[in-house]
Amino acid sequence: MSFVPVIIINLLLLLITILLAIADHLLVTYGECKITVHQEDEEKEFIVQGGSYLLSNLTDNKIKITSSCAGKASCGYCKVRLLSEGGAILPTEEIFMSRTEKLSGMRLACQVKVKEDLDIYIPDFLTTVKSIVRNKTYDPKLRWQFIKLGQEDGISGKAKTKLTREDKDKIHEIIEEYRDVPGAIVPVLQRIDSTFNYLPEPVLRLTAKAIDMPLSEVHRVATFYNAFSLEPKGENIIKVCMGTSCYVKGGRRILQSIQNKLGIKVGEHTEDLKFSLETVSCIGCCGQSPVISVNGEIYGYFRVNMINDMLHKFY
Repeated sequence: MSFVPVIIINLLLLLITILLAIADHLLVTYGECKITVHQEDEEKEFIVQGGSYLLSNLTDNKIKITSSCAGKASCGYCKVRLLSEGGAILPTEEIFMSRTEKLSGMRLACQVKVKEDLDIYIPDFLTTVKSIVRNKTYDPKLRWQFIKLGQEDGISGKAKTKLTREDKDKIHEIIEEYRDVPGAIVPVLQRIDSTFNYLPEPVLRLTAKAIDMPLSEVHRVATFYNAFSLEPKGENIIKVCMGTSCYVKGGRRILQSIQNKLGIKVGEHTEDLKFSLETVSCIGCCGQSPVISVNGEIYGYFRVNMINDMLHKFY
């Protein structure tokens, strides 16, 4: 019987919540509101019916904005800067905001209800991601982890490549080859990746502009496929097989020794960009295990005492 009052109170609170929601949708009207959007070099204006959330209004009007959480306020990627109005910052937004962002008017589009005319600025996707990482306002349990942990600016110093005129010409030549090919973003990025050995941030920006595609979409493709890398790779890629046969015959010891000699871990590259280190589940040469490959060349029956000779071949 002691649970009855608690149940009654919860039911009353639920009823009040429902009534408030009905009142908000049916009794309170905000009329037509104008939203002015500044995004990259463009400015757009459109009229919406007040009362809905900013994110849905942007999506309905074909404004490109990233939102991996479908409006559930669990990621922080749909950040926009409100240049005017917007109401108070909600608790669900504060966990994704740094103090500087709060002062500058940064908000989550999925949490801002349109009640008056809004003037907003949408930062490009990479700027948003770097801000989230820099301010540590992201949830590390989310699957949308585009940037490696521990890199304050989101992209390492070596990745901040400054494109030369020759580099830009190469990119434009590649893009022109696929100009009339529908959905050519993947082969374009493949060619560019093979040219630079990775996809530098300036290259993604230039590519997005050249093919008239939002940077967020180009970045999404570049991070979806394992064949692409946003980090610079070594000139020579060492792959250590960790399949059952190779592992049993010393693959783990070989991997540890290569890591110690190069001073890097799996997935990293040496400072001089001479080597990158990876592991694979199978190279397809189980009869020669343990096996490693360097730039596709197979080294069968490999032993720890062969590492120095193998490395010296590439210097």
